[in-house]
Amino acid sequence: MPGITPVAASQLYEAFEICMHISGHTEKIPLAMAGLTNESIDLLWIDDYNSQKERTYADMQYTVEHGAVCLSVMISATLTPYTVIERSRKGTGVDYWLGAKDSVLFQKKARLEVSGILKGDDTAINRRYAAKAEQTQQSDGLHLPVFISVIEFSNPKALFNKRG
Repeated sequence: MPGITPVAASQLYEAFEICMHISGHTEKIPLAMAGLTNESIDLLWIDDYNSQKERTYADMQYTVEHGAVCLSVMISATLTPYTVIERSRKGTGVDYWLGAKDSVLFQKKARLEVSGILKGDDTAINRRYAAKAEQTQQSDGLHLPVFISVIEFSNPKALFNKRG
């Protein structure tokens, strides 16, 4: 992904790993999908949890958000014609700018907003999605499609959909 360095990707994966470990999941578990697709996908990961990672990712809000980004950028690359090309600045209402996978020129073609929930039910997921959908309106003047991803870790679910 041209918008995420290998080091940053590794940190996102470690956060994902912590969320999965804390939630007590095995290294292969289905991720229930809703939105653009209702087909579940298998999450394959390696549980390399240790006390150093526990101390590094002690801020669970940070960890859950970054773990959700890890999954969301992969889902985006799988379900859309886009890939992450840039982290968005504050005030845009979105987290990432997406560009065409096959384009040499990194032009902003879509937006991605991500949210994570360590433990919540469908009501919490839908409520978070609605809040994020409203938040993304800040950059609607650009007339770019926006994708919203809400990841729940305790019973792995992803609500990934295009707003509007």
